[in-house]
Amino acid sequence: MNEANSLEINAADFGVIPNDGIDDQEALQNAINQCKSKKATTLFIPPGVYDIIDEDAITLMNDIMDWKYGKNPQDIIFTPYFPYAKGLDFNGLKNVYVKAIGASLLCSGWMEPVSLENCENITIEGLTIDYKTIPHSEGKVIQVKKKYIDVELKDNQWLRDKMLITRIMFWDLQKNRLLGKSVYHPFKTKKINEHTIRIYTKTKPGMLGTIALMNHTFHFRPAILIIEAKNTILKQVTIHSQPGMGIVGHRSHNILMEELRVIPAEGYYQSTNTDATHFTSCTGLIRFDGCMFIGQGDDATNVHGYYHKFTKDLGKQSYEIKLEDHWTTHACVLDFPDVGDTVEIVRKKTLEVVDSMIVVKIDTFQKQWKSIIKLNHPLPEKIEDYYFIDISQLPSLDFVNCSVGSHLARGVLVKTRNVLIENNSFRGGTGTAIHIGAEGDWREGPGSVNVTIKNNRITECGRGDGTNNGACGIAINVKAPDKTVPGIHKNIIIEQNIIKGENAFVGISVRGANNVQISGNQFSGCKENIKVKYSTKVKIQ
Repeated sequence: MNEANSLEINAADFGVIPNDGIDDQEALQNAINQCKSKKATTLFIPPGVYDIIDEDAITLMNDIMDWKYGKNPQDIIFTPYFPYAKGLDFNGLKNVYVKAIGASLLCSGWMEPVSLENCENITIEGLTIDYKTIPHSEGKVIQVKKKYIDVELKDNQWLRDKMLITRIMFWDLQKNRLLGKSVYHPFKTKKINEHTIRIYTKTKPGMLGTIALMNHTFHFRPAILIIEAKNTILKQVTIHSQPGMGIVGHRSHNILMEELRVIPAEGYYQSTNTDATHFTSCTGLIRFDGCMFIGQGDDATNVHGYYHKFTKDLGKQSYEIKLEDHWTTHACVLDFPDVGDTVEIVRKKTLEVVDSMIVVKIDTFQKQWKSIIKLNHPLPEKIEDYYFIDISQLPSLDFVNCSVGSHLARGVLVKTRNVLIENNSFRGGTGTAIHIGAEGDWREGPGSVNVTIKNNRITECGRGDGTNNGACGIAINVKAPDKTVPGIHKNIIIEQNIIKGENAFVGISVRGANNVQISGNQFSGCKENIKVKYSTKVKIQ
């Protein structure tokens, strides 16, 4: 940034007043819009709490909690192009540093608080995102019977006889971590008094005295959406809660997160309802450095592309493509390759690559959830036997110097290429800490190549939900009808990691891989340190 030519916009000059409980959305948006018209290089948001109040978001939230979207709201609200409210919309902004150290957005109504679409060279520093109406409830389990539990709620804003709950996780106060298993909808509930809800579900004695974390939806919008953007930097950004994921990046280039924190607010145990972060069909580098994750309802991060199916052969090397109708993308917008991209043709049964091709032409039909693609040579016969996946839209991934505390499922889920996972701490996750997996069942891939996992400390992971092949530390596998083909994943180094299981079946599990080097790792608490199946050229020292 050229200081001599820099222009600073102060949000306070637009009538923004922190800590007054009055809606600041319009004034903050006016300041953002002024950055675009004045070509400002800095937007200063003074310290304090700013209320973001959106009536449409409040209506949606209340309708969800009134069961107007059914027992699992994500079936409706997490679908392509479902309308939603935005908090702060940075659409089209370029070359701006948002200086928001000590500034917090307090959202009323369930929304997408920060939207970075078609942006370039945007840095956001110091911003915190939380909800006045958080999308989950917490309370202490005060009674456990064979068919129900009684929970004394911390907040009773959603307490009623028929309380909408999609999942319950349990935080063990004695061990300061989640129990290994959660329970899922449908739940029958009954209000016992002004602070207590009775929930009819499968129970275990270990639930008594825990903190029940009751989600009111799974997926919806992320706290921060990064889409069709370039060179995004998030520094010391904090996300305390969100009715969905923390950060979603889609079709974007270069995303850097320094000291990102997805952690519960003070006095709470859960952060986001689903993944802390999730990146799809991106390019360049996704980098985490010095970040912290605690209490989210799914992986700390998941980086991948999408397996598309061929639905029609249109002749002349042109094909109709789509994700199956019941699948969406995590940004809920159409995914497609660009002209000139390289795509791999993948056998559905095994996820092995049978060919690679170049995209010559692409036509998109967003509302019809499909594209027409032209390739540089024809597919094999029986197009229904194959997926394709765009390997030009696969970013490198650095996940370094991070702390991943107790949460649901995996810590780092890798389905990309050129990956470094180094100097991290993983503690108390319910699933495998680091998972390299081509997951045909989720239409997420591809096989990973050139992955280094070194100098990580993994303790008390792999105790339940999200554990792959019994591995507490590291799992490499393939989720396909036939899992026995080696070499779906290639060129993997696993060295100098400390893995401490808790009666774990295995520390490191390797399946479907080729050219794997495992050396210098320390194990304890594992019945078997390393287990290898369906793989070739695995060297263990």
